Amino acid sequence: MIKKALCSPRIYVAFLWVGFLLYGFSEKIKLFSNITGIAVSPWTFPFFTMETGSQIFIILGALLIFCDAPFLTQYSYIQLIRSGRKTWFWGTLFYIFSLSFIYVIGLFLLSVLFLLPRVELMVGWGKIIGTLAQTNAGATIGFAQLDYSIIANFKPIQAVLLTLAAVWMNCVLLGLLVYAFNLCVKKGAGIIIGAILALSPLLIVRLVQERLAYYLAPPVWMNLSIYNWDGYGYHPSQYYIYGILGIGIIICTLVIYLGIWKKDINTSEEF
Repeated sequence: MIKKALCSPRIYVAFLWVGFLLYGFSEKIKLFSNITGIAVSPWTFPFFTMETGSQIFIILGALLIFCDAPFLTQYSYIQLIRSGRKTWFWGTLFYIFSLSFIYVIGLFLLSVLFLLPRVELMVGWGKIIGTLAQTNAGATIGFAQLDYSIIANFKPIQAVLLTLAAVWMNCVLLGLLVYAFNLCVKKGAGIIIGAILALSPLLIVRLVQERLAYYLAPPVWMNLSIYNWDGYGYHPSQYYIYGILGIGIIICTLVIYLGIWKKDINTSEEF
């Protein structure tokens, strides 16, 4: 299934979808690097995912990849007979987890590739990111100041890994939600739920209030600057964020498992 997915145009459209935003973000950093003559470090991804637009586009890209869950084809009936429902269930689950990982790593690699030839491997954040976070020097090229709290609280690799973990868990949760609703409710129901999840940062802010978005909109958790690491303030803690994502993934997994055993799966037309 993974090999087939990598040959599908949907995953490349998803990369292209997010890539437009990522390219514009990286080009401004690269332009500032060209002006100053100083190379930029490859650790820009945590700053890209701080933007609400980036968070929404990343989830919409994942929705495009997983919109056909539970991935039934004309060969699924034969696979179910040969391997059994349990094996098929674990296979589709592995597919969602693995493809989410490939998608997230691909986005990070794009963030590095778009900085070429100005990118240079560094242990620290580097002068370019440091300057753009501590001053408004980026205003000269129309670039908003980066959030200094990420630089102050995290080492580069730590920030990247935490961001990738949050993005990956969001994509896995999205894939499982689409799977569960398409399987247990009706074909297409999962796409609606996935779109609501993707737009949740905007919907909650517009319908309720901004503070609730920090607790109720999983895509917002791609932004490390909202994590309440010291226990002060109204932002959610890392335990809440990763705990809710983990619980959501477990619940969706159980729903899918029960749905596969209870639903009469005959042909792909059922979905």
